[in-house]
Amino acid sequence: MSDTSLVPGPIYGLRTWRVSGAPGEERLTGPHRTTPWPDGGALLEAECSATPPHAPPGSNCSCGLHAWHPTRAAARRVCGFRGEVPGILEASGAVEVHAAGFRAARGRPHALVLLPRGNARRLERVAEAYDLELVRLDGPDALLAYCRDRGLGLADSVVAGLVDTESLASARRDRRRRQVLTAALVFVVVLALAGIAAAVDPGAEHGKVLKGRTGEIRVP
Repeated sequence: MSDTSLVPGPIYGLRTWRVSGAPGEERLTGPHRTTPWPDGGALLEAECSATPPHAPPGSNCSCGLHAWHPTRAAARRVCGFRGEVPGILEASGAVEVHAAGFRAARGRPHALVLLPRGNARRLERVAEAYDLELVRLDGPDALLAYCRDRGLGLADSVVAGLVDTESLASARRDRRRRQVLTAALVFVVVLALAGIAAAVDPGAEHGKVLKGRTGEIRVP
């Protein structure tokens, strides 16, 4: 069974964009592609360069417009990329759902997020050009709350119903395995540092009293 599922849009997810262009002519581009997204509320049609050609999103391909489901981890991710603007994607057409996010045939920015240290004037001009809302938020938790309050994004139960449950369970097991390995590595490093410290300054000898010809000698 495939670990993905096609659903009709629109659905909403988190992603980032870059801003390019001179003041007053700024446009949004993808983080890895310089093609400008169409402004004025128009939709961007995804393209695929694979051979043989197919319409995005392909089940055995990575083509399509990418976004993450609005989760705490995804909110932290999009708010943490330097040089990129977090926002919300409105996806439509064919949408292939995965455990962490989705890929869509077409989409457009639904909202941009202005974080405390963001360039307010620049993003205001971009929001006006794209006819979308500029949301002023403090950080990831506020972004997640914004999405939940407005019902943006697929619920966990919906994602579980669309995606192969065994794949979801496997993803969770992999995540827990990484957490356990990280904790074990930290523990080993702490033990190693403690061993080094003991070798340099063995605490077991502190306060020991030695007897010599001149009397008792206390080791500090």
